[in-house]
Amino acid sequence: MLRSLSIVLAVLLTTACSQRVYSTKELVPQALSQHKLVAILPFEVQLDQFNMQTISYVGEELSQAEVEKRRQRWEEKQQEQRKLVAYQLQQELLNQLVQRQAKHPYSVQFQNVAETNSRLERAGITYANLNDHSMAELKAALGVDAILSGETSLFQPMPNGVAVALLVLTNAGIPQNEVLTNVTIHDCQSGDLVWSFNHQQLGDLSASPAALARVLVRNSARTFPYRR
Repeated sequence: MLRSLSIVLAVLLTTACSQRVYSTKELVPQALSQHKLVAILPFEVQLDQFNMQTISYVGEELSQAEVEKRRQRWEEKQQEQRKLVAYQLQQELLNQLVQRQAKHPYSVQFQNVAETNSRLERAGITYANLNDHSMAELKAALGVDAILSGETSLFQPMPNGVAVALLVLTNAGIPQNEVLTNVTIHDCQSGDLVWSFNHQQLGDLSASPAALARVLVRNSARTFPYRR
């Protein structure tokens, strides 16, 4: 329901230099002009990280049962981390928008994250089943005109330290870490996607959710639809 429908912006960041290219558009300007209150949802987060838990070291022999046990622990840890990052991004994005609004007023107000999450909980809408609910159900639960949502995918083929060691030892190219983030605004009345913003980051993935939120707000500032 809140999946990305189009790619309208790409940002390329590397650890050595940065290059940014923007191309964006308001998909339904007339709907955006009617919005007064916007809710920000917890992000949908996907993690594809190198699993160190099931590796056996020199002198260590793992049974199939132990491998399976470690795999399950890894998956549980990943699930907890996804949820943690999801709510951190939700709060940090609101923080950044509110800070920017103090200097560059928007034509809308953003619902407090605590209020958003409380309303979702009262309506029986959880992080696990968020995408199963229609826009009409979310509108009824949140009482807003529009919903700002996001999804982030992190691909980390191997830990940063291991990647650096391999590069030094072999001088060979290795897969780069990558973060893809898409932020969208949907109109609650029609359910239409009315604005979309995409961000790609390659290289060092040590940045926090707060840092990512700052980048998203800063880079989308010129095209964010609610500027006065």
